[in-house]
Amino acid sequence: MHLLVVDWDFFYSTPAAGGPLGDHPELFSWPVAEDPVHVEAIWLKRLRAFVAAGVKLPRCEGYEDFWGRFDINVGAKVFYADSNAWASQIFPSDLGGSGPWESVHLYDAHHDCGYKRNDRSFAAWKRGVLSGEKGISAENWMLAHYWNGSHVFVHFPSWRESLARPVEEPLIPVSMRIDNGSVPRVAFDAVFLCRSGAWVPSWCDDQFAEFLHSCPACPVEVVGNVWKQPRDDVRKMQRLWEKLLSVSSGD
Repeated sequence: MHLLVVDWDFFYSTPAAGGPLGDHPELFSWPVAEDPVHVEAIWLKRLRAFVAAGVKLPRCEGYEDFWGRFDINVGAKVFYADSNAWASQIFPSDLGGSGPWESVHLYDAHHDCGYKRNDRSFAAWKRGVLSGEKGISAENWMLAHYWNGSHVFVHFPSWRESLARPVEEPLIPVSMRIDNGSVPRVAFDAVFLCRSGAWVPSWCDDQFAEFLHSCPACPVEVVGNVWKQPRDDVRKMQRLWEKLLSVSSGD
C-alpha cells in the first residue's frame, strides 16, 4: 500500500525554502511555530508589512491540476489537518491493511525527515522518543514511517531553484528531488493533506478549500485536529482598518 502526503506550502513560494529571492525577501523572514499566535493572529501583522512595502499579497500557485497527475485508488480517503505531524499516525491499518506503507511520497517545501539543529542523528531521535523526551512533530514525522519500515520519498516544489539552497541534511537516507512533473508509478491507497497554517498565510485559505474539495478521494478530518477553516479574513480586517483611518482623518 502507498501513501501520498501533500503539504499546502508546496504551492506557496518563499525565499527561505529555496524560492526566488525577489525584491523583498525580508517580507518572508518570519519565524514559525505551530501555535495560535503563528497560525492565526500573526497574519494581519504580516499582511500589513506587504501593504506598507507596496507588494501584492502572494498567493498559492500551481495547485489547480495537481491531483490529476496521480493514480489514486477508487474509494481512497484524503485525511486532512493543519499540521503534517498527524501524517505520522496514518497507517495501512487505518484502511484495513497491515504492516508499513510500501512507500510514502511527500510533496512539500520541506523534507520533514528531522533536522540536525534538533537531533544529532536518527538513533538519537529514536532514543528520545522511546524515553519520552522527544516527540513527533511537523519537522520529523517522516522518521516514524521510516522507523516502521516504509520507503520514503521527498518531492520539492518546482519553484525551488536548486537543492543547494537551503542545504538539506535529513537524519535518514531519503530520496529528495525537485518536482519535474513526473509521478511515482504507484496507485495511492490514501492521501494526507495538511494546511500548514504556520507557513501558509490565512489569505490563502479559500484556495486550500478549493484544493481539498477537488481531491478525488473522500475527505476525512483527522480526529483530534483542532483548527479554524477558514481562519479570520485578515484582508477584510485591513480594509475595515483603512476605512476607519480614512473616516478619522476626515474628522
